[in-house]
Amino acid sequence: MFLNGLKAKSIIRKLKNETERRVYSPSGRSIRSIGILQEGNVPFDVKKIKQLATILGIKEKDIEVLSYMPKLPKDQKNDPGVYSEKGIGWNATLKTTVLKEFVARDFDILLSYYTEDRLPLQIVSGLSKATFKVGLIKDEQSFQDLVITTAIGEETLFINELEKYLQILKIS
Repeated sequence: MFLNGLKAKSIIRKLKNETERRVYSPSGRSIRSIGILQEGNVPFDVKKIKQLATILGIKEKDIEVLSYMPKLPKDQKNDPGVYSEKGIGWNATLKTTVLKEFVARDFDILLSYYTEDRLPLQIVSGLSKATFKVGLIKDEQSFQDLVITTAIGEETLFINELEKYLQILKIS
């Protein structure tokens, strides 16, 4: 128990340092790739992912989804789009290839599609090398460039708001 608290503090410290160093700088290119970070229990609707791709003018294969599960069932331990808390070590060290690749990928937009305040989701979102980060939680404004406050399950509203703000910000 005591060590878990120390581990969480080391992760929070690393997250804070990373977000303080991050500065948003527009890439000036059109949107080519999107990452969706979500809680596995409440995923982004697959039909809405197709709608999102159409609206943003990209192919569905250019959208990568990573799901967090508090505890991975044995049959999902090797799934490429799923991770658990065990994939993150002290000082926010990423232990799995799935996490390392997702965080290192230079997405044009990262959608942090979750409303639960969970450290494993925050660390992946905060460490991501995405150019523009969009989230749902107001408390995460320090490492999100845009916060769209909608409820989980309201993907259509979220997509409409995202499209509106991307046009306003001239990100396309």
